[in-house]
Amino acid sequence: MLIPLEEARKIIEETEFPKPSIREVDLLDSVGKIVAEDILSIEDIPEKDLSAMDGYAIRTEDAGKKLKVVGSLFPSSKEIPRLNEGEAFYVTTGAPIPEGADAVCRIEATKREGDYVIIGEKVHKGKDIRPKGEDIKRGEKILNKGEKISPYHLGILAYEKIYKIKVLNVSFAVFANGDELSPFHSNGEKVDSITPILIPLLSSFGSVTYLGVAKDNPEDVEKFIEKASSFDFIISIGGSSVGEKDYVKRVIEKKGGKLLFEGVSVNVLKRGSVGLINGKPILILPGQVVSAITVFHEHGLHVISRMIGKEIRKFEEIELGEEIEIRHNMDSTFLFENKGGKAYPLRWGVGLYSELYKASWFGVLKRGRKYERGEKVLLQRFL
Repeated sequence: MLIPLEEARKIIEETEFPKPSIREVDLLDSVGKIVAEDILSIEDIPEKDLSAMDGYAIRTEDAGKKLKVVGSLFPSSKEIPRLNEGEAFYVTTGAPIPEGADAVCRIEATKREGDYVIIGEKVHKGKDIRPKGEDIKRGEKILNKGEKISPYHLGILAYEKIYKIKVLNVSFAVFANGDELSPFHSNGEKVDSITPILIPLLSSFGSVTYLGVAKDNPEDVEKFIEKASSFDFIISIGGSSVGEKDYVKRVIEKKGGKLLFEGVSVNVLKRGSVGLINGKPILILPGQVVSAITVFHEHGLHVISRMIGKEIRKFEEIELGEEIEIRHNMDSTFLFENKGGKAYPLRWGVGLYSELYKASWFGVLKRGRKYERGEKVLLQRFL
């Protein structure tokens, strides 16, 4: 029985799913993973006041004077000397600021005369100085629990000498169904071409094990589900409909599991369903690529969000670039391309691989509605 999409969302929201395990990874292996705990800075960045320019560190009250150059400081300088009245220190970019100095005069605004320098510009306190803790203060949050680690986090983490990161480790088992299919890495006549899309999407949240392809008989499907039972989250591709050879849902119930819902009354998404087996979620995806990937983003990411305790789906109100009239007999899922920040519908169909990689968003539009150009609609962004 198909149920409204909002009801399916409510069921997922109200279901308790198991929490994932945590593993520790090296810094370079953490990119794209979900951090399992808040990460706080250990030291200020920068750890001391630094010069933002090549020039001379001075006291603002000495600006406009001829000052004696009493030393030079570089990024490698360890000791921080004191600056007295009438003195200046030559500093390079990244060099520590001497005690007593409160400004840097850029080198191009000075004139050097032997051991003296003439300051030729007005300065103010803090000019061209990067103050201690300007970027990150000690104890400040660098990453929030549930946030995805990007390459741009690694600089701060390395600066802080944080080389081991705790990340979430949902263990996924993925298998496809169909007598006509071979595993995606084989030379079969028709290979499983959906799993290669899912594996990198799932890898952000943990580890993925590909079990291969189950044949269209209940014994083989049962064998694959038994293999997958030790994992946190099972994903089955194909065999999701109600045809003679669609066994996945029947095997789940035979094994003592239950279907939270069999499908939703929305075109493209309709045969995707979610169940529980031994208390663990199983996502049953349709065997057509657009259906499979949109169902994964709709139901699969919702389940993962509930498991990790953070919403990972991204919804946005986007302006339509052209008029759309929905003539289907039920609400329908459309893929949308981003052109200049506006959403343009792509060709409609469940098996269009080429449209899927053009798409930035997908969304459900109401049957019988005519959507005007410029109207804003709620769309979900693809990972």
